[in-house]
Amino acid sequence: MLNIELQCCGLAMLIVLLLLYVREKNLDIFSRRLFFRALISCIICISLDILSIIAIYGAVYGSFPSFATQAVCKLYIISLIAQSYQGFLYAAGEFFAVNTHRNLKIAFAGWTILGCALTAVLPINYFMDDRVVYSSGPSTIATYITVIVLIISTIVMAFLRTSHSSSRRRRAILLWQGIWLLAAALQFIFPKLLLVGFAAAFGMLMIYAELENPHEGIDRMTGQYTANALMAYIRDRYARFINFSSMHIRVEYRTQNVDMDTEKTVMLRISKFLNKRRDAYVFRQSDNEFVIVYKSPEHMNEDYDRLAMKSDKIIGIPVELRYVLMPNSRLLNSADEYFHFHHYLDSASEDRECIIANRSIVDEVHRYSEVRDMIRSALDDGRVEVYYQPIYNVARRRFTAAEALVRIRDKDGTIIPPAKFIPIAEQNGLIVPLGMEVFRQVCEFLYSGAPQKLGVEYIEINLSVAQFDNENPAAFVKSVIEEFKVEPKWINLEITETASNSGKQVVLKNMNKLIESGVKFSLDDFGTGRSNLDYFVDMPVEIIKFDYSFTQGYFKSNKAKYVMESVVNIMHKLGLAIVSEGVETTEQLAAMCNLGVNYIQGFYFSKPIPKGEFLKFLEKNNMGS
Repeated sequence: MLNIELQCCGLAMLIVLLLLYVREKNLDIFSRRLFFRALISCIICISLDILSIIAIYGAVYGSFPSFATQAVCKLYIISLIAQSYQGFLYAAGEFFAVNTHRNLKIAFAGWTILGCALTAVLPINYFMDDRVVYSSGPSTIATYITVIVLIISTIVMAFLRTSHSSSRRRRAILLWQGIWLLAAALQFIFPKLLLVGFAAAFGMLMIYAELENPHEGIDRMTGQYTANALMAYIRDRYARFINFSSMHIRVEYRTQNVDMDTEKTVMLRISKFLNKRRDAYVFRQSDNEFVIVYKSPEHMNEDYDRLAMKSDKIIGIPVELRYVLMPNSRLLNSADEYFHFHHYLDSASEDRECIIANRSIVDEVHRYSEVRDMIRSALDDGRVEVYYQPIYNVARRRFTAAEALVRIRDKDGTIIPPAKFIPIAEQNGLIVPLGMEVFRQVCEFLYSGAPQKLGVEYIEINLSVAQFDNENPAAFVKSVIEEFKVEPKWINLEITETASNSGKQVVLKNMNKLIESGVKFSLDDFGTGRSNLDYFVDMPVEIIKFDYSFTQGYFKSNKAKYVMESVVNIMHKLGLAIVSEGVETTEQLAAMCNLGVNYIQGFYFSKPIPKGEFLKFLEKNNMGS
């Protein structure tokens, strides 16, 4: 009886796997092509393994020609080399997808060809006794050496590609090769156990389940590809320098309360429309977003025109669709840039219905990235500084407060103005660590006691909306105050009007926690937001700060003048103090004092200055007052 049961089981397993693989929806990704080649080579290898056993049986117990048997045996062990090489290429992945490592790729291909050639020309022997069947001789030794080098290289390549692949992929490849090596060792010790072919088949099944199962990349609701599949596909396109076009669609509902059934209906109808394009890949990136990748911009433009003109008919439910069109992927240099580009436009361009990527928009995103990286670098390197702008107390005729303002010192020593980095910091969340660093530095300054000795009663610090939306920003403020042994009354936290619109209850809760500990609050930038009585009645603030534009408006328009006079009157009746920002001339100072403003801040007295200059300013203007 022939010893081919395991080989037959392995072959059946691989044929089923092949049928599953080819009938499923698959992306055209280089790694999937490599997997398919490895799968085919494994099927051929096991088939030749079975044929070699049959040929040896026929030569030993029948009349099958010896030279033909040797040829079949050599074909089998050559297929082992080919299978090992395909496994190596699969492990290397996009490492060899382009010509950046061409010489190394040629070297391994040459090694494989050399091994196959030696196997073909060197003599081979075969043996069969009952269920013990094997080949031997110089030809098989050449095969073993070639295969061992390829397997070791496969394992090394899995580790070398750590930065390019997930730990899951690395573990799967190492386990695959490990199973194969273990099976070969067991077969060498126990010749009756012909495990190599079955182990190879089992390894391919494991790779399929772990890494190449198409179902993992399919969205269950729409049947389209998932965000993970999109990431893999875009990385593959850039790694192989394959140009493409793409359309990003975001669905926005015209009403706030939309049930899940409606959302599902919308996404399914859009998905059905997008399915009509057979030469494009459709990805569902999130609950309300699709990305469609095209081979040419013409097809992308066709779909956009049809959707833009007939979206209500196609979807049947009132929605707004926002688009980002990328006619040429070469505008961006990498997959990371591609995803960052879309992330930036999602957060910064919500009011634009359609954005067509061009060089100027890409340059804008690059500048955004540069500033973002600059902020991170400044935080890491300790190049965030605090400047102080004095605040004049009208009643006491001296400077009793200051506003802390963040600055960043560039690597060349120049100071970067806040207008360049604050908006970007707010967009990407870096405003939170910036605000925390400013708060720490101010508390450290107050801990020194220097500003208090020169008449400063408190310093105003602007904490961001994002900081107040945090679960417990009050804990951070309290912990820093305790760390530097600062009196809470020395701290006045500025909060903007828009902050009260963003999670108002959370903001109020955190404000009240800090007020209980002795910290005071100001309402900053009054006159620039959606001002209404809620800001004064509901917000537990003691000071209102008139924005620069609001103050300047007093001198430019009679209407603005009357409004400001009425507002000042209301503020005083509510028991609120007023700071007027942006005062620049003697006439403006006199006007604000006559109006009844309590505090004055502006370039008339001083621009924001470093703490050393600020202390000298106080010595000059407060001492002896």
